[in-house]
Amino acid sequence: MTSSRPGLELAEAFALFDRPRLVNCDPTSRIAQLEARQALYDYVDELWKDIDRAGEHPAVGEKYQAITSLRELAQVLRSTAFESVYGSAG
Repeated sequence: MTSSRPGLELAEAFALFDRPRLVNCDPTSRIAQLEARQALYDYVDELWKDIDRAGEHPAVGEKYQAITSLRELAQVLRSTAFESVYGSAG
């Protein structure tokens, strides 16, 4: 499977293991996962915004592919943990 969005591809593959593990965690652990994943996303998103404020375009080209991919991955990880805490309906 080759994708132009490797962060999403990795997230989908990881979700096969992540979702069942989160379901089997106690509520306190699920909340801790959500908080940790939110912190990761916030950090990477701030890097993204720093690049954007500098006049660059982090969503375009290869130069910022690592940040783009990690941002996508962190977003999916955060969403998966959110669903485990609050359900898919939110």
